[in-house]
Amino acid sequence: MSGRTDVILPEEAVRQDLADIYIGNLNTVDTDLKLPSRGKRGARFSWKSHETLFISHDGKVTRPTYGVGNRKILLTASSAYEGGLADRTFEATVLEEPRKASIVSLRPVKRTVRPGEPGELPPVVIATDDRGIPTTLPVKWEPFTLPVSGKTIHVKGYAEETGLTADAQILVTDQREDPGPARISAGEVPAGSVRLSEGTRFWDAQERMIRWLLSVDDDQMLYNFRSAAGLDVRGAGPMTGWDAPECNLKGHTTGHYLSGLALACSVHGQPELKDKINYMVNALAECQKALEAKGCAKGFLSAYSEQQFDLLEVYTRYPEIWAPYYTLDKIMSGLYDCYCLAGSKEAFHLLTGLGDWIYGRLSRLSRAQLDKMWSMYIAGEFGGMISVMVRLYRETGDGRYRRAALFFRNEKLFYPMEENVDTLKDMHANQHIPQAIGALELYKAGGGKRYLAIARNFWQMVVRSHEYSIGGVGETEMFHEPGDIAHYMTDKSAESCASYNLMRLTFGLFGLSPDSRKMDYYENVLYNHILSSASHKADGGTTYFMPVRPGGRKEFNTSENTCCHGTGLESRFRYIRNIYAAGEDKKEVYVNLYIPSELDMEDGWKLKLEEDARTQGGYRITFNGPKDGGERTVALRIPCWAGEDWDIRIHTVHPEGAEADGLAKTDAVTEASQGFTVDSDGYVRIRRQWMPDDRMEIRLPFRFRKLPAPDGSAYSSVAYGPYILAALNDGEEYLPCPDVDGWNDRKAGEVFRDGVREFEADGMKWMPLADVDEERYHIYFADKQ
Repeated sequence: MSGRTDVILPEEAVRQDLADIYIGNLNTVDTDLKLPSRGKRGARFSWKSHETLFISHDGKVTRPTYGVGNRKILLTASSAYEGGLADRTFEATVLEEPRKASIVSLRPVKRTVRPGEPGELPPVVIATDDRGIPTTLPVKWEPFTLPVSGKTIHVKGYAEETGLTADAQILVTDQREDPGPARISAGEVPAGSVRLSEGTRFWDAQERMIRWLLSVDDDQMLYNFRSAAGLDVRGAGPMTGWDAPECNLKGHTTGHYLSGLALACSVHGQPELKDKINYMVNALAECQKALEAKGCAKGFLSAYSEQQFDLLEVYTRYPEIWAPYYTLDKIMSGLYDCYCLAGSKEAFHLLTGLGDWIYGRLSRLSRAQLDKMWSMYIAGEFGGMISVMVRLYRETGDGRYRRAALFFRNEKLFYPMEENVDTLKDMHANQHIPQAIGALELYKAGGGKRYLAIARNFWQMVVRSHEYSIGGVGETEMFHEPGDIAHYMTDKSAESCASYNLMRLTFGLFGLSPDSRKMDYYENVLYNHILSSASHKADGGTTYFMPVRPGGRKEFNTSENTCCHGTGLESRFRYIRNIYAAGEDKKEVYVNLYIPSELDMEDGWKLKLEEDARTQGGYRITFNGPKDGGERTVALRIPCWAGEDWDIRIHTVHPEGAEADGLAKTDAVTEASQGFTVDSDGYVRIRRQWMPDDRMEIRLPFRFRKLPAPDGSAYSSVAYGPYILAALNDGEEYLPCPDVDGWNDRKAGEVFRDGVREFEADGMKWMPLADVDEERYHIYFADKQ
């Protein structure tokens, strides 16, 4: 971010004008670039492409043909002003053209409707290409009239550019689904009830982000909003990168900033954070009023006018517009967090105004128009709009907000997910992950089992067929062929905001049906991608992509204000959200993650989770509460990496002061006598009368493990306990996979903090990926043939 404006010399003018240049998202270039010729301070620019075959000197893009691969191209801008001269070089990744596949078949559509319903057919059909990979294609259906109940009709459809005819079967039936209320078996514990223990990696990353948030210039975060509303910018300098005044995504970082402040406030409760929230929200309220006075519809609030929304409705493509509803979601989600986590009633007032504006705007559009809008690449990305509208419905009971959530139904994703067909290839990962979260929210709001199936099937596909060893997904922001990892180990793998949203989807599904497999994934992506994405400085930095290629190096975004920089302002405070979960009757507490922390339970009991320095993977849980004790169930997750050799002991303090040991993990008789049950969901449940100072000692042994890539290729990662290990090495060829079984037979070196080792082996230093800063590293290794 730039500082406040001032009179500057020519040399500084050319430098600052170069620094202000924004020419789009250069990580994923697939369309011509608009190269500016002049800066704000008068500097003139000339451009040189270092490889004109793919980008010309004037920004015309020619994508590599399919099979050639993506190409990194350097662009140099030379700036001149009154004798001042300077250069700046940009790196652009030009994406190869997609493969032109031949469609060989179309899957029949089957629908069941009730008398009086419109008999809506999906706007897409599932097609199979000549390599057997499913995809979706737009389809136009012939007009039809529904028959009487108990009858089936066939409807023909035409998939453009295939020459193939689609078939739909519609059965009319009186049978109705009774969705009933969704049963939440495990929910989040109240905000502010968990505190991280000092000195852990998680605590350090959280505290660095709080320090950075407190240093941010609020007026700069408001710059674009005040400019759009015609208000004084209070001397602030403009935002940069994706939030620059020239960029069509401006305003999204401010929404994330609001969420970050609210989350930080719920963790620490510092008055300075609350003051910042109040200042930001009051200023945005002024902007909302001023935008209405300028002619915008009542309730509208953004960092630009309503024009982007107008253009979307006539199907204007990216980059002429850039995801206006995505940006709106970030603003609304930030306001919602300020209301729920920091108690800002003014934020809720702004939020309902925006909700009314959305309902008024989208309710006049046809379903066909909405379908076409939401299927558009990037321009139609709407982030978590479904979720935020459902939340608004829950808070107010106003059915218009629930109907508005349904306006965002994207059948290009929802229909194949409902049918459990993986059509994710070539789809933008983080454009669609929040939509799956939205489907889950619709189910919880009584939308029917269809939406639960969409969310579940999506999660299973992604985790089973699109996941790197660190839990991240996507390459150059896109999903690729199911089960193919080896071809996409690059510098642009695993977008951080996609992992952040997958964590949210995972815990949402966990709440409906708790099991250790979901939390195994959650733990993996939290420890090895989200934690690893955090800058080691208090600069607000987050990786956009996490390189998984040999010799990759992290780049922590601090000024470009990318989507991942924005989610990074929030994710440092998500570490604490799901360490624990509350059972339905509040008498059951789930221990999901073994992150040292304290939990304040609603009935006055406290739980403290500590590491046991005596052993790797050793933990201690201590209870404190009323003198006469109380009965509750503690559900302890047994991680996949712990194997079968885990152990739990209870140390009970009797009234007379004597201490007795209880032993779990022996035999069924002993387990039953001590109140232990080892359940099929991967949790050990201990139901008993707990007394103050009772404690449990848990041993989950850390071992070195080899993790083969899921695609069957000859590459593997190495893990130690929950941590993916990185080997520090500058080479860019795959190193041989080490003998991890041999490592388990000898000591690995000095114990590192948090119970994880940093050690020397095979002539290299090894450490958890989260501990790697800017060194070059390897996390995938070639298996011996």
